[in-house]
Amino acid sequence: MFKMLCFLLFITGAVNAQDITINWVNKNAYPLQADSSSSNYHDLRFLSKVLKDKSIIGLGEASHGTQEFYYQKRRIVEYLIQEAGYKMVALESPSTTIEPINQFLQDGTGDMKVMLKAMGLYNSEEMYKLCLWIMTYNKNKSDKDKVKLIGYDSEEYWGNPFTRDKLMAESLIKARTVQNCKTIVWAHNLHIAKDTTMAEFKAMGYYLKKEFGINFYAIGFDTYKGSVNVLNNGELEKHYFKGNEDTFSSLFAKAIYPSFFIDFTTQGNPFINTVNKITNIYSNWKEPNPLPIRPGYDFEGLIFVKETSASIGIK
Repeated sequence: MFKMLCFLLFITGAVNAQDITINWVNKNAYPLQADSSSSNYHDLRFLSKVLKDKSIIGLGEASHGTQEFYYQKRRIVEYLIQEAGYKMVALESPSTTIEPINQFLQDGTGDMKVMLKAMGLYNSEEMYKLCLWIMTYNKNKSDKDKVKLIGYDSEEYWGNPFTRDKLMAESLIKARTVQNCKTIVWAHNLHIAKDTTMAEFKAMGYYLKKEFGINFYAIGFDTYKGSVNVLNNGELEKHYFKGNEDTFSSLFAKAIYPSFFIDFTTQGNPFINTVNKITNIYSNWKEPNPLPIRPGYDFEGLIFVKETSASIGIK
C-alpha cells in the first residue's frame, strides 16, 4: 500500500511539473506562420526584441531535409537582412561550392537551379527562393551593402568529426573578421549547439560562443513527427519518423501551437538546468538518435514544428 501511494504521488508530481512547463510554453511562445503562400513577416517581429544587440545568429535544424525548417529559416534570414541589417549568411558547405552561388547573388551570373541541384540536401525550393530574394535585394545596393553568402566547411574536414567543428569555427571566425558584419550561421543543430551536454567533443557553437560571447545567439529547430529527406547515393530519399516519448520533442508537441518560437532566456524559464532530448536526424538514413540539450545553454531559443514534411527538391 505504501509503495502504491509513493508511486501515485510520483506520477502526480510528474504530471503537475509537465503541466507547469507546458503552461509556461503556451504563455511565452510566439506562434509562427505556416502558410507558405504568404510573404509577410508580421509574426517575426519579436526577433527585433529577442535578438537586440546580437551580431551573430545560429540557425540550426534537426535535419537537413525538412521543408518546414527551410521555410522558416528562409523567412528569418530575409527578415534579419531587411529589418536588422545582417550582411552575411554562412552555410555548412564547402567554400568552393558556395563561391559561384555567391557570385549569382552579387550580379545574377550563373544558373542557380543547376548549382543548387548539385548541393545534396540543400537542393530545395526554399533555398532557391532565398537565393533569388537575396539577388533581388542586392540589385540596387552598393558593394559594401550587398549581402554575401559564404561556406565555412571543407571536404578536408570530413575525415575527422572530432576536429571538423573546430576547423569550421576557425574558418567562420576568419571570414567574420574580414567582413566585420552581422552574420547568420546556417547548420545542423549538432554544429550550432554550444555543447554544455556533449562533453565527448566540442561543436562549432562552443567555439563561436568562446569567440563572440553574448553576441552569439543560437536557435535550435525541433519536430516531433513527419517525413524527411536524406541522401542515398547522392539522391533525395524520403523516410518517415516519430519522436520518442519522454523527450522535449514529445513535450513541445503538447503545446497549443503547431509551430512556435520559444526564448529560453525569458524570466521564469522552468527548463533551466534540465537536460532532455530533441529530435536528431542525420544526412544518411538512420533511426533518429535524439540529441541531449540544456535549454537556455545549448540553445537560447528554439523553433518547434509539431509535424514536418520532407523538403521539396528543385524541379
